[in-house]
Amino acid sequence: MVAFRDGQNIVVVAAGQHVLDTAGLAGIGPFTSVSSRLLPDVTVITIGLSDGRDPVLRPVGAGWTVSVAADVKPQADMLLGQDGNALTFMPPLEEGLPQVVALDDPASGRRLLLGMTRSGRIQQPMRRTGTGFSVRSSLIGVVVAADSDTLELRQTAGKLVLDTTGPDSYPLMASNRLQPYGSSLSGVSLGTGKPEELREALRRSVNSAALASSGDRFDARMRVAQAAARAGNGPLLGEVLQVALQDWPEGVEKPDARRLQQISAVLNARIGSSNLAEDGGNTPEDQLWRGMMRMLTPPDTRVGQVASGSAESDRLHTADLIATGLPVLEAYAKPLRDRLLPSAAQWVARYGDEGATKVLDQFADGPQVALAKALLAARRNAPDAEAMLSILSHDPSPLVWPVAKEASLRLAFKKKTLNPQAVAEQIDGILPALRIAKRESEGRLLQIDALMEGNNLEGAAAAVQEWERLYPDDAAAVEPQRADIIHRMAQSASPTGRQNMNEVAFLKDALAKAPVDALRRDILDALARRYEALGLPDQEREALRNLLGSQNDAQDMNVRIRLAKLELDMGDLKAARQDLAGFAEGSPDAAQALPGGSSSQSVEVALLKARIALADHHSDEAAGQLATIRDPRAWDLRAQMAEKAGEWPRAVEALLPLLDGLPAGQDATKAVLSPEQQALVFRIGGDASRAQDQQTLKNLQTRFGALMKGTPSESVFHLLVGSREEASSPVSAGG
Repeated sequence: MVAFRDGQNIVVVAAGQHVLDTAGLAGIGPFTSVSSRLLPDVTVITIGLSDGRDPVLRPVGAGWTVSVAADVKPQADMLLGQDGNALTFMPPLEEGLPQVVALDDPASGRRLLLGMTRSGRIQQPMRRTGTGFSVRSSLIGVVVAADSDTLELRQTAGKLVLDTTGPDSYPLMASNRLQPYGSSLSGVSLGTGKPEELREALRRSVNSAALASSGDRFDARMRVAQAAARAGNGPLLGEVLQVALQDWPEGVEKPDARRLQQISAVLNARIGSSNLAEDGGNTPEDQLWRGMMRMLTPPDTRVGQVASGSAESDRLHTADLIATGLPVLEAYAKPLRDRLLPSAAQWVARYGDEGATKVLDQFADGPQVALAKALLAARRNAPDAEAMLSILSHDPSPLVWPVAKEASLRLAFKKKTLNPQAVAEQIDGILPALRIAKRESEGRLLQIDALMEGNNLEGAAAAVQEWERLYPDDAAAVEPQRADIIHRMAQSASPTGRQNMNEVAFLKDALAKAPVDALRRDILDALARRYEALGLPDQEREALRNLLGSQNDAQDMNVRIRLAKLELDMGDLKAARQDLAGFAEGSPDAAQALPGGSSSQSVEVALLKARIALADHHSDEAAGQLATIRDPRAWDLRAQMAEKAGEWPRAVEALLPLLDGLPAGQDATKAVLSPEQQALVFRIGGDASRAQDQQTLKNLQTRFGALMKGTPSESVFHLLVGSREEASSPVSAGG
C-alpha cells in the first residue's frame, strides 16, 4: 500500500482489485467522505478529511487501519540513501517485498511512480527534487512524480530504487549528493538465530557465492559478508569485503557495503576508511555504529570533521552515540552481540554522562555488562566498587580480569589506599595481559602517573621513553608528563650516581626533541645539576654555557653566577672573572643584605669576586669587595683573611656577629649546640686566645658554658676559655 495527501483528501493505493462498501463510512469522526475506484492492477481509495491532521496507516492481517487518534504512534521514516546516481528507499521494517505501480495523479494528471510497502513514510525534509522528477511526502510508501519516461522505480533486494534507464539516461543526483539526514546504512540483516542456523547460513552463502554468475557475484558476496557478520567472524568478513570491492570498486557506495565495512572495522579493530566514522543517518542503529567507529578513529583523522573541543568532550559525544543505539544490540545474533556489547558498554561506563549511563540499567547483570557496571561503580566511587572489581579480577577471561585489575589499581591510586610505587609495580606485572585486553596504553599512562606521584623520576623517565618507543605516533599523549619530569629534574639532582647517569641519558634524548625554549631551559638546567653530582665539571660547564643563550636577563645572571662558582672551583680564574664582568659594581643591594637573610644577586657576585681575588692573591681587592656586605659568608671570608695574615683581633671581630643566631646559656634547658655551632664557638675561642682577648673568652664561658655541660667537648671548651675562677691567666691555644 501507498498513501499520500492530496489537498483535503487522502489517497490510498492498494495492490489488487478490492470491492469495498464505502456507503456507510462518510461522516464518521473527521472522515467526511470515502470512495473507491478499481483500476486494472490496483484499488484507489479517496478519503476526505475535515481537518489538517495526517492519519496513521498500519497493516492489520491482510487489511489496513486508518486512524487519527492522538496516541497512535506514526510510521517510522523511510530510510533514504544513494546508490551511485540512483536514490534508494528502504522500509524501516522488513515485511515482505515492496511492489511498484504507475498511475496518473488524480489532481494534476502527472505520472506517479508508487512504491507500495507495509511500513515507512517520507516526511517533508526528506523530499527530493531533480531534473524531471520530484519525491513527494507520503503517509506510507514512496510517491515519485515523474515527467520523463526514462525514470524507473524498481524493487531490488527489499528496497526501492529510483533511477534512469535507456540510451538517454542521466544521473539523478549528479550535482546534489544526499545530505546525511535520513540516509541510513541499516540495510544489513544482523538478526538473531541459533548457532547451528548461523553456521548453516554461512556455509550456504559461501557455496552460493562460489557458484554465482558474474552479474550476481557482488550481491552473493555481500550475503556471505552478512552471514559472517552475524556469526561474529571478523577475519572472514574483512576478507570477503576486500575481494568483493576489489572486483567491483563501485560497490563501495552501496549502503549495505558501507555498513559491513563498519562492522569489519570494529570486529577487526582496524580503522580502514576513516570516513566510515561519520557514515549513516539518524536512526539509533546508525548512531550506534557511528559511535563504534569513533571509538577506533582519532578525531583529527575523521573525514569531513574538524577536531574541536577537548578529548573528554569528544569521548562524551561518542558515548552518547553508543548509548542511543546500545539496545539495538539485543536484536543482533548472539555471536555478534557478544563481540560488540562488552566494548560498547565499557565505553559508555567510562565516558558517558548520567543520561548515557542509564542505558546500562536496561541490561541484566550478565557477563557481557558486569565489567562495565563495575567500571561505572568505580567511576562513581560507589561503596561496592572495590568488591565488584575484586571479584572480576579473578575472572578466567583474559579480556576481563586484566581490565578489572587495572581499574582496581586505578581506584586505589585515586583513593590513596595503595602506595604509588606499589601501583606502578603491579601495573608493570600485568602489562602483557593488558596488551591482550587492548588496555596496554591506558595501563602505561597510569604507571607513569604513579611513578611521578611516588617521586620516582628515574622510573617515570624510563616509562616515558618506553612509551615513545612503543607508540611513536602518539608521543603527544605523554608530553605533559615528560615536561613535568624535566621540570622536577631541573630542581635538584638524584641521590645516587646510577640514577643520575640514567637521567642524563633521558635528558640528552629529550634535548634532541625539545620543542620549546622553556622546556629546553629545564633540560639544560637538569643536565648541569646531574653533571655536578657526577663530578663532571667540563660537561657541567658546557650545559651552563648552552643555558646562557636561552635565558632572560634575571635568569641569565643566575646562570653566570653558577658558572663563575664552577670555574672558580676548576681554577679557571680568568673565565670566572669574565662571567662576572657584566655585573654592575657597587650595587645598592650589596650593602642592604641582612644577616641570616636570603642574599641578593649582588651579594652573591661580591662574594664570588672576593673569593676570586683571594684565589688570585689580591687580598686588598677582596677586602674592598667585602667591606660593605653584612652577610655571614662575608664575615667568614674576612675572618679567613685575617687568620691567614695572623691578625687575630680582626679575625675575632669578623666572627663575633656569627654568634647572634646561637642560643644563650639561659636557654640551656631547651636548646643544644649543633656540631657546626660548637665548631664556630671553638674557632672564635681559638682566635681570641691567640689575640689574648680575655673579655671575649669570658663572654664565651658565660654564654656557652652551660650549653657545653655533659657534651664530649666540655673539657676541651674549659681548657680553651678557662673557668670563671681562673680567668686571670691566659690560656694558650698552642699557636
